[in-house]
Amino acid sequence: MNTDALLLHAMKSLTNSLLLPVAMRGKILCLAAALVFAAPGFSANSGAEVCHHDLKVELQPEKHRLLVQDDICVDRWKGGDLNFLLSDKGNIKSVLVDGNPSEYSFRSGKLTLNAASSMDRPLCVSISFDAVFNDAIVSEPASFDNPGFGVTGSISGMGTFLPADAGWYPSLAEYGQDFKLRATAPRGIYAVTAGELAGHEDRDANSISTWKTGPIGQGLSLSAGKYIVRSKKDGRIPVYTYFTSETDSLSKTCLDAAASHIEFYERLHGPYPFPKFAIVENFFPTGFGFPSYTLLGASVLQLPFIPKTSLRHEIAHSWWGNGVLVDYASGNWCEGLTTYVADYFSQEIASAADARLYRQQILQDYATLVASGADFPLRLFESRVSPATRAVGYGKAAFVFHMIRQKFLSLKGGDEAFWQCLRQIYKERLFVRTSWEDFRNVFVGTGGWDPEEARVFFDQWIARSGAPVLKLQDVQLKSDGSGWHVTGSLLQNPPRYALDIIVGLKISPTERLDTKIGIKDGSASFSIQSPAAPEKLIVDPDVNVFRLLYPEEIPTVVNSVKGSKSLAAVLSDASPPEAVKAFGLLLAGLDQADVPIMSEKEAEMKMSEERDLLFFGLPRSEKLRSLFSSSPEDVTLSSEKFSVKGFSGADCLFLVFTDPGRRGGITSLFLRISGTDADSVLTAARKITHYGKYSYLAFSRGLIQEKGVWEVLRSPLEFDFMRK
Repeated sequence: MNTDALLLHAMKSLTNSLLLPVAMRGKILCLAAALVFAAPGFSANSGAEVCHHDLKVELQPEKHRLLVQDDICVDRWKGGDLNFLLSDKGNIKSVLVDGNPSEYSFRSGKLTLNAASSMDRPLCVSISFDAVFNDAIVSEPASFDNPGFGVTGSISGMGTFLPADAGWYPSLAEYGQDFKLRATAPRGIYAVTAGELAGHEDRDANSISTWKTGPIGQGLSLSAGKYIVRSKKDGRIPVYTYFTSETDSLSKTCLDAAASHIEFYERLHGPYPFPKFAIVENFFPTGFGFPSYTLLGASVLQLPFIPKTSLRHEIAHSWWGNGVLVDYASGNWCEGLTTYVADYFSQEIASAADARLYRQQILQDYATLVASGADFPLRLFESRVSPATRAVGYGKAAFVFHMIRQKFLSLKGGDEAFWQCLRQIYKERLFVRTSWEDFRNVFVGTGGWDPEEARVFFDQWIARSGAPVLKLQDVQLKSDGSGWHVTGSLLQNPPRYALDIIVGLKISPTERLDTKIGIKDGSASFSIQSPAAPEKLIVDPDVNVFRLLYPEEIPTVVNSVKGSKSLAAVLSDASPPEAVKAFGLLLAGLDQADVPIMSEKEAEMKMSEERDLLFFGLPRSEKLRSLFSSSPEDVTLSSEKFSVKGFSGADCLFLVFTDPGRRGGITSLFLRISGTDADSVLTAARKITHYGKYSYLAFSRGLIQEKGVWEVLRSPLEFDFMRK
């Protein structure tokens, strides 16, 4: 998604990083709820009048220029000043009101003109201007935390990227807006936007694209490129691909997948709300979701898992974020819900084990990336701008919806009632700004959730930061003639949560006795009777409660480096000159770009400090090399070769482990085998960020060859009777 950007969200399936609304407002791709598409006959601004845009646009890629003629008609004019938002790059040519020249002022992106004629009547305004959009493009970014990479707008021979917040047309913010768009470009360049395609036409040296878009609440985005247009129209909703010759071979796979995902979510949530869905290639590696189309970079499209994973996520946003809109004043819920019904739910459909592993990964990400000081309440989440905000706004929020669903299992309607509540929210609040509280009201009124329980739940999970810290205590096992009796207590540290939690007693490899206990204050006791001698006691064995994991429960992984607050970066004395560039790229990808690179001598002087360490290359210093004696037993390292758990033969290695001798400090290493070419090193360094959930990674010529996770110690929330 944000890549999340979608590339980042996409990589989450392969790795552990996310993906993806519009960068100008800091709203990540998936939050493209900022662009509100309305169904026919619907006014996106409830109670507001609609202004109608007749946009005629000419793209001049060789000059990076846009020429615009916008004829705007307001059905019922209210009188007073008209305030249009328009890019400050705009060069105004003319402004007409009802066909007559009008005085105006244009400052800091605000075009103001007075139309003090009679009110409560139609008013027509014509604005003509041109503008140059030529932001620098990053083709191979080190990090995907900023989904737009700072690009506010770009027109070039590579393509056109004009999100709504670029201000590429005059927007009358207090009115609902609908559009007719006619985009002219050099022959072979077709334009795509929200809404319904009226046609693409090649005429002499030009290509003309015509679109009709229903009322839009806050903006219209425009994309264009040298596209080959494919379509699939055998379902209820037509699906299109706008790919270049580089990716055209992927069209059928993407069309089939998109059609399948739309059918799936129509069954789950209700009718798809737009007249089409298009998958559009962008000329740099973004992953944006706009109403009725998604904009993916070529490098994203070529990832083999995109059709089944990230595309599914973006299509789910048609219901949540682009369909039911986000009330950002109370927090952005749509990333969490979309993650839950797309990324998580696909794992649940695959298997219970895959779903449990996904939930466990959410807890690990939170503990690794957030709990060290980057936490904040969900009601303050707007968009993903860092690994920590992703872990909260996507991961924790998805887990909150999972816990709500678990609550429904104990209510009269069961699991179906949860999904019915979502269907009702979608039906009643389509294209309406919606808050967490609106969800709570439906869960109570329709789902039958006790109002006070729901209030407490939302207060503790939405309004405040943090997670429960639980402790298992006083576990006792006794036997008598009737069987075995297990007692104990579950404690929690302040601030305390009201929780319903399962305590499972494993009595064989395939049998478990579950007891649900409620804990509201500092502790709760439990008592479990067993017919057989128990093997293990496990708190929350299926990982259905969001909590803060203990360090012993968390494998040391790439994300551990991302979450470090005390990282020291050490460049080996034996490194070639080009290593500095690769090391900088690696640090940027790990969200540690501000960490200075030090020499071995500097590192030796600071070894006594309690810091995490990242080495680029094996150090020559024996003192520094001694730090690797704490690496896992099945790891051997040298500048000529390495081996990890029996795997060898690759040219680059990244590994991270915990050093008990340094109070659990992290030691990490990027190792380049002697003779490896610079391009392979750079490619491997750039990819490491996408494998956040792994402890070690081996690459050959920039391609991943092996990856794995160290085993974790026993959880403090498990009691093993077999060891006692």
